[in-house]
Amino acid sequence: MLNGFYRGLAGRVSGGDTTDLLAGLRPEDGSMPLPVLTIDEAAFDRNADVMFGYAKALGVSLAPHAKTPMSPELSQRLIDRGAWGLSVANLQQASVLLDAGFQRLLIANQIGGRAAGRHFGALLKRHPDAELMFFVDSIASLDAVDEAAAVAGWTLPVLVEVGRGRAGARDLDAVSAIIAHAASLALVSLAGVATYEGAVAQADAAATRKAIADLDRLALDAFAAVRAAAPDVPLILTAGGSSFFDLVLEDLLPALKADGNAEFVLRSGAIYFHDHGVYQRALSALDMRFGFAPVTGLVASEAFVPAVKVWAEVLSRPEPGLVICGLGMRDVASDQDLPLPLALYRDGAEIAERPGQVTKLNDQHAFLRVDPQSDIAVGDVIAFGISHPCTCFDRWRILFGRNPDGAIVAAYPTHFG
Repeated sequence: MLNGFYRGLAGRVSGGDTTDLLAGLRPEDGSMPLPVLTIDEAAFDRNADVMFGYAKALGVSLAPHAKTPMSPELSQRLIDRGAWGLSVANLQQASVLLDAGFQRLLIANQIGGRAAGRHFGALLKRHPDAELMFFVDSIASLDAVDEAAAVAGWTLPVLVEVGRGRAGARDLDAVSAIIAHAASLALVSLAGVATYEGAVAQADAAATRKAIADLDRLALDAFAAVRAAAPDVPLILTAGGSSFFDLVLEDLLPALKADGNAEFVLRSGAIYFHDHGVYQRALSALDMRFGFAPVTGLVASEAFVPAVKVWAEVLSRPEPGLVICGLGMRDVASDQDLPLPLALYRDGAEIAERPGQVTKLNDQHAFLRVDPQSDIAVGDVIAFGISHPCTCFDRWRILFGRNPDGAIVAAYPTHFG
């Protein structure tokens, strides 16, 4: 349901049907107020096909992290492809997806204390068919889930989270304490182990590999301890962002298959959108360590394609070598890299590739250094690639879907709270 004024739409939206408003819109030809963010529908589908093919070849399941787009419609497309479930990070995200009709969620984060547990319990009471699994890394976080279970009125499954650098039990003694405490709680059940390898990544590839291997050894030790405490229970082992998922599978999957009563769940989320920056570099590194082609026959850095662009208008050319665009920190991610100018358009036609370089962003302005001899002019439109979609989507209340010929064909509301 859309009500109000939105970037990219010239008029006020009332109700949920945007079909008439979208007809004939293209960001490059002046028919849309800029800036806007678009998703290439074909690229999104291609990336999903590649990732689901990889998972199928290895016999693992996917619970894409829905925090990336916070779009129920885009999440549903991944569920329709066969995703095991979805991952979320907090109460608000869980509420959005449960209200949208999704049922199986990994709460891939610590939820807080007992007050947070009561809030989750109240949410579950409104959704009695929901299947939520909670990460716990301490006795306190386990007690918070127990509080949620008491409010909801039924037993809740927990995954013991181990970690380095961020949340997660740091050693086997902490894991053992969590397991022992879980045995004393009537409304909590052990369901497996969780970890996140991205938190230990370093600038040096060899140091990153060692850190992930150390973390994965702890995850396997934790899994063995949970298995000993729950010998007949089907368990979950979950890990995997969008950069190092091959390494955790290399380390963890053989032991999981040997167990025979467990499922591996990858939580990669940004991979379906990809980018022109941090994830492009990550997939190039994945190819260098031969982490994808042996499974799929595909080169990852070529098989996945960037699906996201942000479009902005040239506002000013105050100096021959400087262009100011209507695109700033309120519109585009800049935590990993500055946006990358991809193409210049005039009256809907592409007239140049890579028209300049962004050197800095203000709230509403991008500063581009350009060839002083170029003819870039006020009113021209530039398409920008992004780096790190997770911190770009949350600036937008609508993500616009483009078909292969460039026309806007869909409007996906986001729900970041």
